[in-house]
Amino acid sequence: MIKMGNDAGPKQNQRIISPDIELKDSLLAYFRNRFDFSFDLTRSLLFFLASLNVVFMCLIIASLFLSTSPADLARTVDNLNTLRAIKVSLFSILVSIIITIFVGVPFSYVVSQNGSKINKIVNMFIKIPLVMPPTVAGLAMLLTFGNRGILSNIINGLNLNLPFSFAALVIVQVFVMLPLFTQSLKNGFEAIDGEVKEAAMVFGAEEKDILFKIFLPLSIKPLLTGIIMACLRAAGEFGATMMFAGNLSGKTQTLSTAIYTMAQKDLGQSIALAVVLIMTFAIPLIILELKLNSD
Repeated sequence: MIKMGNDAGPKQNQRIISPDIELKDSLLAYFRNRFDFSFDLTRSLLFFLASLNVVFMCLIIASLFLSTSPADLARTVDNLNTLRAIKVSLFSILVSIIITIFVGVPFSYVVSQNGSKINKIVNMFIKIPLVMPPTVAGLAMLLTFGNRGILSNIINGLNLNLPFSFAALVIVQVFVMLPLFTQSLKNGFEAIDGEVKEAAMVFGAEEKDILFKIFLPLSIKPLLTGIIMACLRAAGEFGATMMFAGNLSGKTQTLSTAIYTMAQKDLGQSIALAVVLIMTFAIPLIILELKLNSD
């Protein structure tokens, strides 16, 4: 009788390794050992350069806090012009951001949903304030809304005088706010899957419902980030404000323009006012931004 057995035996459990795989593993091991020092050096260099950036920014900001004193801060806060500048800054930014949201939300939605050449051109055009020198922007506003501007007939017919008024301050702030706000919100809208809108339209949702009930709730972080960046930009605006809105105490003088005025009289108070500006706007908004990113 012939006995049938398993001729393969234990060879069936042996792993068959291709010569190509062995060569690849050997090469990887060689280069890993050969260039491990270089990789560590690269990481160290990147960390060093990143640290330089942080030190550079912190050093400049810290110089303001180190150059002032509690006495100067107390004297500045008690100054009537400082309180007026804070009031004008806060109120004007509040009005400006409301207008910016009202105008910027529909604009961001339309541009994000339509990839036509016209929309791309409009999207690029609205970014011009980001690269336009502030004094040039102020001059352009004078030539647009001034007594001899291209809209002077309409403005004079309404018995309005925009230059060097609170309305001029709001116009300046909206002008610098819009690009930052719309860019942030547009990016948020574009990140939403197009199938979400298609599904909503299948169920009969109107365009306004898609915007306010779907897209905006899904873009809360980009919306708030845009508001934060826009407010910080408006709080620091100087050149266009001086050119078009002026520097009238209690009327158009913001914290930024008040710093310039005070620097000509008392440098110590000017530095203290700069610290007040940072504590009033930058620190609370940065904390809010960090909170948003941590959620």
